[in-house]
Amino acid sequence: MKLFKVAAIAAIIVSGSAFAGAVPQFGGHGHGHGGGGNSGPDSTLSIYQFGGGNSALALQTDARDSELTITQHGGGNGADVGQGSDDSTIDLLQKGFGNSATIDQWNSKNSVIDVKQYGGGNGAAVDQTASGSTVNVHQVGFGNNATAHQY
Repeated sequence: MKLFKVAAIAAIIVSGSAFAGAVPQFGGHGHGHGGGGNSGPDSTLSIYQFGGGNSALALQTDARDSELTITQHGGGNGADVGQGSDDSTIDLLQKGFGNSATIDQWNSKNSVIDVKQYGGGNGAAVDQTASGSTVNVHQVGFGNNATAHQY
């Protein structure tokens, strides 16, 4: 019975570490954007990943009150995030070692980017071109690096 429990837990851990996410979200205001109906005036996009070696690709454009949340627990995870929304917020949390995040935010009114990375060897690259801009990069650990640009 113990062997079965260990095998079941190992299967859950292995399957949890193989997930990858790619989620585009567009406004779809009837102008032929191709993604119509995915979002609306109160758009929210969330990706939660647990395990190692995960990747998340999230694109959110043309939405009014947008939020984008990515949470990754484990090592060797990567996130590529793009947001060009009105009242935008990006919240990224990575816990583990060797994680990376690339975040681009453009043409937004009241924009905020909040990046939190815990562990060693993590990296964050943030670019923001927006009106009411705020960028917060919080890294705890060793060997981390961050680059942030505001235009």
